[in-house]
Parts: sequence; structure tokens; C-alpha cells
Amino acid sequence: MNKSYYHSTSSVPLVAATTGDMLDLFARKTPHKEAYIFPVEKIRLTFADLHRQVNALATGFLCVGLKRGDTLGILSSCAPEYILVQMAAATIGVILARFHIALPNDKLKNSMLKSECVALVIGTTDGDVYKRLEQIIPDLKKSGSGILQTKELKLQQIITNVSAAQGRWKSIDQIMKLGDVDPEGGQKLLEETRKMVEFGDLYTVFYTSGTTGPSKGTLHTYLANHNVYIMSADRFGWTTDDILLSANPSLSHCNSEIAHIVPVILGMTSVIISPGANVRDTMTAIQDERCTVLFSGYRSLYNLLHHDNIDQYDYSSLHSILTGGTTLAPDFIKNISTLFQARVLIIYGSSETLCTSGRYVTLKEKEVIDTVGRPLGHTEVKIVNENGRMVPFNTLGELLIRSNFIFRSYIQDEEKTKKAKSIDGWYKPGDIAKINSNGYITIVGKTEDVIVKGGNTMYYAILLDYILSHPNVKAACIVPVPDDEFQEDFCACVCLIEEATSSSCDELKDFYIRNNDTYNCIPKHVMIFDDFPELPSGKIDQKSMSRDVFARLNLNEDWLEHRVQ
Repeated sequence: MNKSYYHSTSSVPLVAATTGDMLDLFARKTPHKEAYIFPVEKIRLTFADLHRQVNALATGFLCVGLKRGDTLGILSSCAPEYILVQMAAATIGVILARFHIALPNDKLKNSMLKSECVALVIGTTDGDVYKRLEQIIPDLKKSGSGILQTKELKLQQIITNVSAAQGRWKSIDQIMKLGDVDPEGGQKLLEETRKMVEFGDLYTVFYTSGTTGPSKGTLHTYLANHNVYIMSADRFGWTTDDILLSANPSLSHCNSEIAHIVPVILGMTSVIISPGANVRDTMTAIQDERCTVLFSGYRSLYNLLHHDNIDQYDYSSLHSILTGGTTLAPDFIKNISTLFQARVLIIYGSSETLCTSGRYVTLKEKEVIDTVGRPLGHTEVKIVNENGRMVPFNTLGELLIRSNFIFRSYIQDEEKTKKAKSIDGWYKPGDIAKINSNGYITIVGKTEDVIVKGGNTMYYAILLDYILSHPNVKAACIVPVPDDEFQEDFCACVCLIEEATSSSCDELKDFYIRNNDTYNCIPKHVMIFDDFPELPSGKIDQKSMSRDVFARLNLNEDWLEHRVQ
């Protein structure tokens, strides 16, 4: 059958277990093995330590009135605290809503309203977040210790020990001790609650990055969340001996979840660096903890690649580098792989699918560099045309995904859920792609990420390949602009490597003219930026970029609005 459909099977069965079940298992099997290491905070937790602290916190949550099916929000950049809260909530069937700290106040309030969280954890190091919360919830300043009463939100209590709260609320440490008042009663309450928690229950809410519109909350079950990373580990050949280092800008984005959950579902060790870490923190952790897998975004990898003293560290234990979420130039991949003598793993996914596909990049295989790999086990993909019919292999169309790992729904948004997911379970990520007969997926961009230049359709991903081909360009993005002749053209926005800050826009454009065979890929404008604005997830804020470009070029932003419509 020459149709763009691929079903990736697996010899690894799906695991029907909750977080609490799996933590029990590894606490019994490997009690003295380290589950989590937090280098910045100098905290190390064995599986036995983790099990004890998680159960204490879970019991405390029950004592303050949280129950199975409630939603608990979290705003924290403190990794040790985040992990304990996440695991404790999961143990008793409390859904964790993971809010991005950098969300503007209006979007944060909207997310809190939709999540209907009854309690909110604010991180130990996030006093500024509490002050922002006082602006969002004026009643917060009036409330004494105990129960919060708000007019709009279901929020009843804050859990924090930041100084800005002036001792009004219980801290995580205080809640962990509540079960000590009546140990027997607390233990019984915990056991009875855990018996009601099932693997098909809702587990967490991840929020989308906002690159394709307002941020949406995606609901996931234990079954979906745990098994997608079990399949990921199987695909990438990880074992219980591997040590995963996560250096990501946010603890709340779905990208971070793989490091949060692999100890509990696979018995691995995770080394988690709280947001704000630098090159020294990352390299010291790799060296001291003998990490075998590094999970990091483009910016952190770029900083590692261009750090002057990288050779003073011992990174010989590293065999794999995991990344994704943005287009990487082949030369960048090659340089990272060469520097660390490690395989580079590109993954593809979203807040809705978590991880759909991925594989190690082998530089000798051009096919693999251009793709995001084959789907993970127990996952189906197909490519369809505008009529929803499958197209032949290697033909561009809209990507559809179906698996047990897809999100349940968008929180409080049935209309968008129905638009994104068909009645038979196919999810539309909005990506234009093609697949070959071996299942390798090539993503060329979002359905809206196209430039129609003189009637010719050009995808952002293809244009970015050309822009990133300049040796002095370290990062790039595309902004569509109006054009009298072609109706539509584009501006290439670039960030340069440190050694090439003297390069000019004209020099860059001359390079693209000389090295491109078709005028379609030659930008009308080139603009150099020191840095790109980012969303809380770490992705480029395309809307802010567009506004900046239009302001510099003195263009009417109404054209952008009309173009979207």
C-alpha cells in the first residue's frame, strides 16, 4: 500500500500502574539507589528517602483537605520541592496544574480560572511570584492564615514559605509533619485514598507554549504520561544504569517531564538543575555525577559549544544528548556531537502528545538529519490532504497522530478539543509533514507557517535551513512581510555567533543571494538581533518578533491580522 500511514509496534507492553504503584516498586527493589540529585541545592534523594517524603507530603495534603480529583496548582522554580509536590499529588490522585512562572498576570489568572485549582504551591525561591499573585488576587492581602475566599477563583489555600507571605500560609515542611499528629490515622487515610486511584485517572495539566495562539491546558492520564516515556527509553536504549541530567529553563513545561518521571517509571537516576543554571553548573554536574545523558535546549547547548573552558571538565561519561523543540542546523548537530563525542537525539512532540517520535542522528544518513525519526511504539501516524484522504509516501500533507499517549482533552474547552481530536482518536498537531515507507517523519512547518511568495508556497522549515546555512548565524526565525510584487515575502531575523558580531545585514543578504538557486529562499529583509524574545516554554515569541520587525520597517501591523484571517 503506497499510502502515508505507519504503525510503530513494540515488544514492550503498556504498563497499567499509577505513580504511587511504581514508586512503591523501586523503593522496595533499590531503596539505597539515588533517584534524584539536585546539584544547586545540594540535595540527594534515594528511592527510600523519596518514598518516605512523598508519602509524608501526600498524607499532609489529605490533612489540609485535598482529595482525589482535586486540582493543585504549582508555580515554582525550586526543583527539589517541585518533584516532591508532583509525586505526592500523583500518589493521592490530585491533578497537578503546572503553571509557567513567566506567564503575564492576565494569562496566569485565566489559566488558574480554567484549572479550577483549590490550592496553589509557590516555590521557596519565588517571592516575586507571590507579589504578582497579590495583584491577580486582591483578596490575598486581606486573608489571614487558613482559608482563602475569592470571588472568581476556586482557590482556597496557598502553600508557601516565601517571606512575602508573612507566615500566613503553611509551608511544604509544615504540611509534611501534619501526619505525625495521628500517625495511625494518617496512614489509614493515605491507604484508603490510594486504593481509589487508578491508572486511567487524570494525572496532570501541561500548558502549551502559546506559539499557535493562547496557551491551552492539556489533560493527561497516568497511563499516557508514564508509558510514553517508557517507550522513549526503549527507543533510545536507556537502562537503569543511565543517569539523566536535565538543564531546562522551566520545570513546568512538558519537555521537563522526562527527567521528572524516569526515576519512578524506570528506576534511573535524574540529576535536575533548577532554572537559571549556567555552563559551569551543567558541566560540573556532568563531571561529578558521571551523567550519561544530557537533556537540554538549543540555547544551553550553544553556550556549551562556545564556552572557552569546556575542556577543563571531564565529560567522558556522556554518551547521548537529547534535544528538540526547534530547528537545528546540521553543522550545529555535528559540532555538538564532535565536541562531546556523544550521539545527538532529536525528539518531536508537543504538550498534547508529549513525545511522538525521535531517534539518534547519524550524520552519515542524510535521511535522518532531515527527519524527526519514526513514531514511538504503540503510535500511528498518517499524512492526509485537504480532504482528509491519505496521500502517497513522501508527499507533503497534514500530519495526524493516534496513540494511547495523546492528551485526554483541553481543560474547560470542549470546542477546541473536538477541533483537534477526531471521534476515532486522531490528533491534528497542525504540522505539515511527509513520511516514507520506513516511518521516518519529516516536519516542514505548521500549517500556518508558510510564505506564499508570488504564488509559490515556501515552508518556514525550508527557509530556516537556508538562513542557518550561513556559518555566522547561530539562530534564526522567519517573519512574513508584505510585498508589492510578490504580495508576500519574508524577513530573516538572525542572531550571530559571538565571533561575528561585526557582520552586517547587507553582507548576510549577499551571502543568501550568492548561495541560493531560487529567489523564493532569498529574504526581502535581513535583521540582526542580540537575542529573540521567548515564551515561558523557551520557544521564540513569534508575535513579539513580528511586532518588532514591523515597527523597525514602519509597516502596518493590520496586514498581519488580515493575513492570519
